[in-house]
Amino acid sequence: MERFDLSFNNKKIKVWFAALLPLGLIAMLLYILLPPELHIIPMLLFFSGLAIYCVWILIDNRKHKND
Repeated sequence: MERFDLSFNNKKIKVWFAALLPLGLIAMLLYILLPPELHIIPMLLFFSGLAIYCVWILIDNRKHKND
């Protein structure tokens, strides 16, 4: 099993910090500011971003596995 590099040299960590961290902060801010009947919007926003990130990870792993 390949060791996971937890540094900014790792492309997956860079993308997580560049995309999911700000998206999570925006979702938390919207969750606080929106009325309770609209709390589903920030959750959908964050989970859709997380799903896109996970799909990108799977595609990237398959691409590097074939190399």
